[in-house]
Amino acid sequence: MATSIFRENFPAVVELQQAADTAAFIIGLDLHAKTTAICVVDPHIPEKPLFQRKRLPNTELLTVLNRFAGKKVIACEAAFGWHVLCDALTEVADVTFIPLDARKTSAWIKSSGIKNDAIDAQVLCHACLHGGIRSLAVYVQSKTAREGSKLARYREHLVRCRSAIKNHLRSFERDYGANPFTGEISEKSSLASFIHLDFRKALLESNERIARIETLMKAMSKSDPIIPLLQTIPGIGPITAFALRYKIDVIDRFKDASHLSSYLGFGVRERQSGETTVKGKIAKTGDPLLRKLLIQGAQIIRFSRSDIVSLYFPSLGQAEQMKSRKHANKVVVALARKNLTLVYYLWRGLQGKTTGSIDCWCYNFRNTSVSIIVGG
Repeated sequence: MATSIFRENFPAVVELQQAADTAAFIIGLDLHAKTTAICVVDPHIPEKPLFQRKRLPNTELLTVLNRFAGKKVIACEAAFGWHVLCDALTEVADVTFIPLDARKTSAWIKSSGIKNDAIDAQVLCHACLHGGIRSLAVYVQSKTAREGSKLARYREHLVRCRSAIKNHLRSFERDYGANPFTGEISEKSSLASFIHLDFRKALLESNERIARIETLMKAMSKSDPIIPLLQTIPGIGPITAFALRYKIDVIDRFKDASHLSSYLGFGVRERQSGETTVKGKIAKTGDPLLRKLLIQGAQIIRFSRSDIVSLYFPSLGQAEQMKSRKHANKVVVALARKNLTLVYYLWRGLQGKTTGSIDCWCYNFRNTSVSIIVGG
């Protein structure tokens, strides 16, 4: 799998590991809301930390870091507060900041046998000193991409809130609407009328807020050449294209299309020992919102464009097989993964970098004039 601990997470990790190999200090940080555990190690004497504190107040962290003159590599888990730390470190000289994948570093931490904040910070130093950066480092999004991703997640939060309001309103109207047995509509009390009116007001406000966000997303999409291109893929609409654009940020950080699929959780779980190989469900790692949007788009294609399903999967997409719900759901997941492959090659094709075994993708679909050509 492309996100294996044995493979590089993205091309720039080579430079990050070189920075760690030539640094004067390796600094591990375990971040918390009010305090930070810190461990400072000299690469030439890694056995004994130069400086170690279990609870250093966050307000004193930058002052402590400035005590160590020379090239510094600072590593922390890509969890609580790491983006804020990244922004704050611009005030510290000669710093290379490296966030590490928390799921993978947990294996290093467990191997120590003891779990506390001081050891967590020291293990992060140990990972940097022993070549762990190549497989543990996490890509740092640009500020624009980070804000775009937050906007997509905020819209999703509002949509969920609107759904909750609709469900409450539906339940309320069922209790105070026409009686299904007598057909009579009882008169509401003043309190019930107030609740009903407030529900409707909340629903209207939710619709207005979502509409404002979608207008903003549409305006941002117009100035970006990638988002309209991704929308030419069947099953990827304006919201999905927007979320993909700002989550991925730079397509070159993925080695190939399977790497992108694994990053978003579409890699297949596998257990193999000896002659026994068991393949399971998809890994479901990565961004759950994007995975949900891609699956929803694939479901729409399943029901509205059966010709595309048959084109992608001639043997698996036959009408008789698609009657089985379990089989159809597997095809939907495969279709979502196929769309990610198209995203990868279309995006790289826009940059003139499409290479490899797939040099040309050209699909002409019924009822649409879209012709998708990459590298041709």
